[in-house]
Amino acid sequence: MTPNAKMIDLRIARVKNSSALSFDAVFPERDESWEAQLPVWRPGRYECANFAQYIIKMAGVLENGSEIKLAKSDLHRWIIPKGIHRLRWIFQADILNAGSTFVSDDLQYVNPVNCFIYDRSNHTLGYKITLSDIPENWDIATALPTVDGCLIAHDMQHAMDSPWMASPKLWHETYDVEDSDKMVNFHVWTYGDAPPQQKKFMADHITFSKSQISAFGTFPTSDYHFLYLLPSDTEVRHGVEHEDSTVIALGPSAKIQTQHGYNELVGIASHELYHAWNVKRIRPSEWMPYNFENSSPSRLGYIAEGVTTYMGDLFLFESGCIDLKGWSTLMEALLYRHLNNPGRHNLSVAESSYDTWLDGYRLGAKGRKGSIYVEGSVLAFICDTRIMKVTDGKSSLSTAMKILWERFGKPRTGIVANEYWDVLAEVAGERLDDLREKYADGTEDTWDDLVECMHANGLELTKSMDEKGIVKATLKPA
Repeated sequence: MTPNAKMIDLRIARVKNSSALSFDAVFPERDESWEAQLPVWRPGRYECANFAQYIIKMAGVLENGSEIKLAKSDLHRWIIPKGIHRLRWIFQADILNAGSTFVSDDLQYVNPVNCFIYDRSNHTLGYKITLSDIPENWDIATALPTVDGCLIAHDMQHAMDSPWMASPKLWHETYDVEDSDKMVNFHVWTYGDAPPQQKKFMADHITFSKSQISAFGTFPTSDYHFLYLLPSDTEVRHGVEHEDSTVIALGPSAKIQTQHGYNELVGIASHELYHAWNVKRIRPSEWMPYNFENSSPSRLGYIAEGVTTYMGDLFLFESGCIDLKGWSTLMEALLYRHLNNPGRHNLSVAESSYDTWLDGYRLGAKGRKGSIYVEGSVLAFICDTRIMKVTDGKSSLSTAMKILWERFGKPRTGIVANEYWDVLAEVAGERLDDLREKYADGTEDTWDDLVECMHANGLELTKSMDEKGIVKATLKPA
């Protein structure tokens, strides 16, 4: 098939006897030189990833089929001479986690944002993707539509946010949940181990999906895919959100088959599903749309990941997947990380959000910064409790998130900090600027507010310190 003016014809195959993938792409013809770009980072991981380090070969293809080497204009960018519209490259694919690309004898797992080249000057080009060497007996798990045996991405942004896994060993179940205007079809796929406690696993997915959809009223898409990588012998714990799917990796089997492993899987799944609204649609303005050419720092990581962490766990409790003791255990683990990181007193969670682009998600230099997941979740809990208290339980942080979904997420309008805090004030009936100043933009200690908030929720919060100075938080019914 010759691609039309808005389609790239891309063929992918495993390099024989290796852990690499070969890409052959035909771009629409043009009468000038152009630049081919590989993403610098990926959605769901707000740090520079330097994917070009895995490009083993990059070549332009002449009309006679011979190849020429391409010069770079940047670390992740190649200059394509006039008359060249076909590219070939090889990508090393031997990392197995929720944001990587991996190939083996029984798995082709691709995150396009790692390895797809795009035309820097034309982001509207779609992709017609042919998986050249996938046997007919292999299943393909993906949110991408299929036309005549090919995967179709309607533009660059769509392609970069649509992973797939292909294998002869995929476990697959479905369930349906109705929102206010349609039936949503959910797919659960696993590679490697089958899910632990399969009946409960599916029942819990149905339960927390219903609860989250009920809170927002509508779901962003009519089909959604959970892609689970459950390797038997690989140590991994990771989840990544996408527009219409999520990839969740957990292993090895010894972990997966324990009750703790089961709880982790369901907890990650609830977190990632909440991202379908928050981050994939309710998105900081800096990420609307994604600029894959450069770092894209934002101070709103505490909304993107903090609110999602808090809400993901809260919906497990509110839907009945876990009881109060289970929620308290999750909160105690979160507070352990919060209380034992002195970096939260040095950089605010907003500043730490911005600085993930400096040193990634590691804590980095001791005492330098906080975690957008942990400090952001603590702040979300305090805000939620304040809103419920001043409205006598008539409104909550979830009320505010539904408004943000309707006002910003559905129309795909990026948000800024003032808009987020204005909506919180709208549902509370009063400003929450003191919480913003102390805990979002400031570095004040949260302990007194945490104790008060737990008490408002019928819980007593205490802390103790061991001989090594490690602080432990304990929750029990008041």
